[in-house]
Amino acid sequence: MQKGEAIAVKSISLVQGKTSPPPRFNEGTLLSAMEKPAQHMTEKDARISKTLAEAGGIGTVATRADIIEKLFASFLVEKKGKDLHVTSKAKQLLDLVPEELKSPALTAEWEQRLEKIVQGKEQKSAFIAEMKEYAKSVVGQVKADTTTFRHDNKTGEKCPECGKFLLEVNGKKGKMRVCQDRECGYRKNIAMTTNARCPKCKKKLELRGQGEGQVFACVCGHREKKAQFEQRRKQNKNKNVSKKEVNNYMKQQKKEEDFSNSALADQLAKLGLNKDK
Repeated sequence: MQKGEAIAVKSISLVQGKTSPPPRFNEGTLLSAMEKPAQHMTEKDARISKTLAEAGGIGTVATRADIIEKLFASFLVEKKGKDLHVTSKAKQLLDLVPEELKSPALTAEWEQRLEKIVQGKEQKSAFIAEMKEYAKSVVGQVKADTTTFRHDNKTGEKCPECGKFLLEVNGKKGKMRVCQDRECGYRKNIAMTTNARCPKCKKKLELRGQGEGQVFACVCGHREKKAQFEQRRKQNKNKNVSKKEVNNYMKQQKKEEDFSNSALADQLAKLGLNKDK
C-alpha cells in the first residue's frame, strides 16, 4: 500500500467481545504479588512504587505465608482447585472498611514515615500517637456503620456447645462446620480433601462423614465407602510391585547365589583348592 492510495471498502462489520480477566491468585502467585504489590495497583505513583520496592512489599519473607494462613483460618479466602477465591464474608468486610486500608499505598506511606524516624526527621512518639488515633477512628467508623452482616452459609444444624446455628465453610483442607459465635469456637470437619485419587478420573478424592460411615467422593460422581477403598488399595498394592522392591529382590537373589555353596568353598579352601581346579 502507498500513502494516499484510495482503497475501495467492500464491507464493514462490527465485532463485539470482552477482554479476559486476569487469572486468579494461587498461594504461589499471591506470595509474589505481596512481594511486588505495586504491579497490581490501579493507581500508578512512582514514589509509592519505589517505597514499596525498598520496603520489600507487604510483610516479610518470614511473615507473608503466615498472613495467608490467617486469611484461611478466618475464612476470608478459600481454595477451589488451586485457585484462591474471596468468600462472601470477605466481600462484606471489604465493603465495610475504609478505602485506604485496602491499598498497599498505605503501607508505603507508613514506611516513608518510619524512614523519616530513622533519619531523625520525625519523632517516634508522634507517629505512635497518630497510629493509635487512626486505629480508634477506623474501629469507630466500623462500629457506627448500620450495615447488617449476613451469613449466606448458615446450616440447619445447631452448635452442641451454645445452640446457635452452625456455618458451613471451606477450610484449607476441606469443608468444616463452625459456630457463628467466635467466642464459642466450636468446629468440626465434615469433608477433607485427600491425596487419594479417583479410579475413574484420577482427581483427588474427598473424605466425607464421620466414623464408620465415612465415604470417599469425587466431583465426577464416584463414591466409595472407606472400608471398600482401603480393601481396593490393599489389593492394588499387592499387585503393583515397585522398581525398588524388584531391585532389592534381585540383589538378594544374587547374594544368595554367590554364597549358596559357601560350606563347600570353605572346605576346599582348607585343602588349598578352589572350585576352578
